[in-house]
Amino acid sequence: MSQEKSFVPPQKGIRWGWIVAGLVVVAMIAFFFLNGVEGNIQYYMTASEYKQQQPKYEGKKLKLAGRVKLGSLKSVGEKYDFVIEDLGKEISVTYLGQAPDTFKDGSDVVVEGRGRLDDKFEAISLMAKCASKYQAGGLPPLEQMRSKSIR
Repeated sequence: MSQEKSFVPPQKGIRWGWIVAGLVVVAMIAFFFLNGVEGNIQYYMTASEYKQQQPKYEGKKLKLAGRVKLGSLKSVGEKYDFVIEDLGKEISVTYLGQAPDTFKDGSDVVVEGRGRLDDKFEAISLMAKCASKYQAGGLPPLEQMRSKSIR
């Protein structure tokens, strides 16, 4: 009696285990990428644009451009309270830190912070734009930005 060993060729079908593992890896990479990007998105807009859609930006990082309302700037030490305005819309801003020398009533500013539902904005950075006398000509910076955003 002879024992015959039957030869079974390997299956040449699709290896579903590798495909599923590959899809899981791709899904994880996409998830981590999108989460990382979402946390780093920062919106840049004028104060009037922000006021039109304020609830949409609650808790999100923002950079707001506007002009310091005349007579609104109050400071105690390194704490600054002021109002920025743009096209008749106003937002109260509180900033704690050193302010640049060009920061004063009527100056164009960009503040960075997080949006809130109330009319207050807590800034973590403050940039005052240089006076237009330093520019070669044309519109002041805030008006240039507004002309680009008008559709």
